[in-house]
Amino acid sequence: MDPTVQERLRDRLKAALFLRVLLVSAFLGALAISFFHNQSEAYAVSTVLLLWAIAITYAVTLVSAVVLLRVRQLTAFAYGQLVFDVLLTTGVVYVTGGTESPFGFLYSLVVIAAAFLVSSAGALAVAALSAIAYAALVGALQLGVLYELHSGALPGADLDFAVRFAITSGSFFVIAFLASSLTRRLHVTESLLRERESERERLLSLQEAVARNIDSALITTDLDGYITSANPVAGELVGRDAAALTGTDLGSLFPALRHTGTGRLSFLQSPEHNATEFRFARDGDGERVLRCSGALLRDTYRNPIGGLFILQDVTALRRLEEKLHQSADDVIEAELAIEEGPPADGLVGTCPAMQRVREFIEKVARSDATVLLSGESGTGKELVARAIHSRSSRAERPFVAVNCGAIPENLIESELFGHAKGAFTGAVQARAGLFRTADGGTIFLDEIGELPLPLQVKLLRVLQERTFNPVGSDSAVSVDVRIIAATNRSLEAEVAAGRFREDLYYRLNVLALSLPPLRERRQDIPLLVRRFLRQFSELHGKNVQRLSVAAARRLQEYHYPGNIRELENIIEHAVALCEGETVHEEHLPEYVLRRPREESVEGPGDSILAPPPASATPPRLELVNGNLDDSLAAYEKSIILRALAEAGGVKKKAADLLGINYRSFRHRLYKYGLNDPHDRFGLDDPPSSQSASG
Repeated sequence: MDPTVQERLRDRLKAALFLRVLLVSAFLGALAISFFHNQSEAYAVSTVLLLWAIAITYAVTLVSAVVLLRVRQLTAFAYGQLVFDVLLTTGVVYVTGGTESPFGFLYSLVVIAAAFLVSSAGALAVAALSAIAYAALVGALQLGVLYELHSGALPGADLDFAVRFAITSGSFFVIAFLASSLTRRLHVTESLLRERESERERLLSLQEAVARNIDSALITTDLDGYITSANPVAGELVGRDAAALTGTDLGSLFPALRHTGTGRLSFLQSPEHNATEFRFARDGDGERVLRCSGALLRDTYRNPIGGLFILQDVTALRRLEEKLHQSADDVIEAELAIEEGPPADGLVGTCPAMQRVREFIEKVARSDATVLLSGESGTGKELVARAIHSRSSRAERPFVAVNCGAIPENLIESELFGHAKGAFTGAVQARAGLFRTADGGTIFLDEIGELPLPLQVKLLRVLQERTFNPVGSDSAVSVDVRIIAATNRSLEAEVAAGRFREDLYYRLNVLALSLPPLRERRQDIPLLVRRFLRQFSELHGKNVQRLSVAAARRLQEYHYPGNIRELENIIEHAVALCEGETVHEEHLPEYVLRRPREESVEGPGDSILAPPPASATPPRLELVNGNLDDSLAAYEKSIILRALAEAGGVKKKAADLLGINYRSFRHRLYKYGLNDPHDRFGLDDPPSSQSASG
């Protein structure tokens, strides 16, 4: 038997022996006193027999208690005690009236004791033994084998007597069944209580270990704010022994945590409760910055019983952040004049490259010459075009922006130059076109390299003569419009490949400007971050003011394939997740948190199209759905997804990585269901924000 189970059985036997003494003393003693004063009663019994019964019971119980301390076979010992209790009960029934005795219920107590001490089977066995003993007693009295001690006549063996005898005997088994069921439930409950107690002890040990070894101060209070426990770190923080803090008002130690008249710990009951920081000064130790997080403690019934406070000394961290932001703040103060400039100028940056961009804008804005802007996607080409327009004499006239790569080839001519009514199927009315919309102002042709060759010829005529014919019309239309074109690819290479007309290139390349990527102007990142923090805090109704040191380092190390547009998306993601005033690393997108070597561009010989290295054993041929076409489609889709990830989600950049033109790339996006359904044509990159980028 398991030692633990054996000890529990030993404890139960001790309780059973003690109850036996109490019951025998109570019942037999009371009966003896009754007969001492009523010797003439019909049911008077021998005083000697009563005294002998009490003496034998005490003697057996005393011996059993001594033996119980040393016996090993506790189950056999328990059965022996139960047999003795059955015999004792039979003797009590005999000397107190036989079948008329009022103490027949003692058999039931023995059956219940059997269920409690041994098992359900043991309870049934004791019930059977009790029935046999009772039947033997009644039979012996009926047959005259035993001398009848009471003065009354024996009842006859009639039907009434038989029914009473059967009910009494049957009740033993009913009680055995009920007692066994109840005992099983008690044992299960006892087992659960032991498990909960063991779990509680483990939790207390864990709590004590954590409180001793954690670097933060842990303090618990009651509902009135008086300290009930504190770990050693809390004692060191206030310069006193941790044990001596018990019973002290928390507000007297940390005035910033002093409770108001609205109720003790009421501020912890708010589900929006956030950590707070406050300054704490200790005599002779200077001022510290402490960060406090609190939680309401509740009992099993969810009633508040106190509070838990976790205090951390963040003085060194705050000093480091202040140093980090100080240099950025100096730069931002110098840039405030630019940030407060005209709304159309969203350019941000103080690096030499951005200074050259501003100088270029100021010079070319005075003329009507064609401008060609080049640079990676997301560098702010449209903002530069708008800045040129806003500083020119055409500022009061329209500025029309067109993404040439986002319009399907069969619609782009009509979009740019308009069409006459009935020019083609669906042309139910005439359309002016974007060039006529921009008459007197500026038209910005983004991604000019995506124009098909036939449209390039027509655009060349507009540049030369400032006239064009709408689709389906023989009448020429004259426009006074300044053209600013932009591209994210090398037009010289496109000309060499035969995909772009050389004469058109030279017509566009009158005033050219190449915008620097964000990774080449990292000193402007703090300015852009601050601008975006303010912008998206207002948009989302928050008050995010700064970056943590670790988060700022991540943003400085990231290579930004999507440039300022990608930084804008990263900051919006962080503001949406941030619940306090400071953006931490966990608020940044997962791809920003990867190690630099994982984000770096592949070296010579590496390519996102490169097959996996060959192994010594050729891999087993596995086909998707068992055919080559599905396998090639799955492989092509995986390459496209990898290119999008490498390009930071910028589709034009991904097309360049794959060495295909954007129109072919967007066709594949549509083929595999990867296009954005909210775009006008289902293929467009999201436009860059006009509020802050440069």
